[in-house]
Amino acid sequence: MEYWAVYWLVHYMVLIIELDVSNLWTPYLTNTMARCVNSYALKTIMDSDIYSIFEKAQQLSNHFLQMITEIFQKEQFPIPHGFTEKDVHLDAPRLFSDEFWLFYLHGMTTHGLTAYSLGMTISHRLDVRRFYLEAFKGASEIYDTTLDMLKSKGLSDRVPTISLPEEVEFAKKQSFLAGWLGDHRPLNVIEISSLYFNLQKSTLAKDLILGFTQTAESKEIRTFFQRVVEQTKEHLSIFRSILHEDFISSSISWDTHITDSETAPFSDKLMIFHCAFLIQSAMAYYGTALSGSMRRDLGLKYASAIKNDVKLAEDCAEIMIANEWFEKPPHSVDRRELSN
Repeated sequence: MEYWAVYWLVHYMVLIIELDVSNLWTPYLTNTMARCVNSYALKTIMDSDIYSIFEKAQQLSNHFLQMITEIFQKEQFPIPHGFTEKDVHLDAPRLFSDEFWLFYLHGMTTHGLTAYSLGMTISHRLDVRRFYLEAFKGASEIYDTTLDMLKSKGLSDRVPTISLPEEVEFAKKQSFLAGWLGDHRPLNVIEISSLYFNLQKSTLAKDLILGFTQTAESKEIRTFFQRVVEQTKEHLSIFRSILHEDFISSSISWDTHITDSETAPFSDKLMIFHCAFLIQSAMAYYGTALSGSMRRDLGLKYASAIKNDVKLAEDCAEIMIANEWFEKPPHSVDRRELSN
């Protein structure tokens, strides 16, 4: 009996890890991070409307963490450490304006919607699928509210527009794909949307990490954050110039919404994790944009941006590992080690 009991337990746990628990590991970590960030934001936000939506976001993060924890406990799966009250300094002075926090929450909710929709499509267990569906619905409400609030407060970018097409057109020349050298055709709506979307995400990353740069305790991490800011500024400049060539407006800057505080609101561990999250998200979004871009020069620029971010992501991981901050995600059994 003992042999079959052990066999069933090991077989069942491996099955769960392979299918679904690994899908819950990442949202657990990111929601513990969000809980810390939200708690600090709630200490500094004075605008009642923005405060209210952050309260809702905090309630959702706590609810999502409870749902994931119940699934982990049911399967006797180790609860990830993530981030705790030790990673947030609630007495730190204001680092960002209320308006930036609204922009931040809207941008991070976009990341959440992307992750939750993907998690739902690759999960098999009913309880895990239900989690992702509920998380997606909650994130959708936050997205709608923050977008409406940005618009009502005059903080939303003016979305690029094009002239209304008069008829359906088909490409007749190979030059439709050109763009390496010389003249190239105007951007199409798919390419404009991708450029604008990535500008929004890169603007958020640059200004958030700019705030981290002036507050991180470790000199090494400050220097790394400075590299990330400079690299992101370069990407912003490249993609803005492409839009401007076609006389299309680009996203606004939030640089002035960062105070001169040098007191860290978060631990270096949380800030470097948040930075890694944004870098990895940027690579995913650049990859999506690359696949939808029909001008060769755009594909080359996205590929170059991904290459640059891969190096940053690797250096970021090395810093986390060196400081023993890198929590290993669930992984397969090392058969080679077992066979030695």
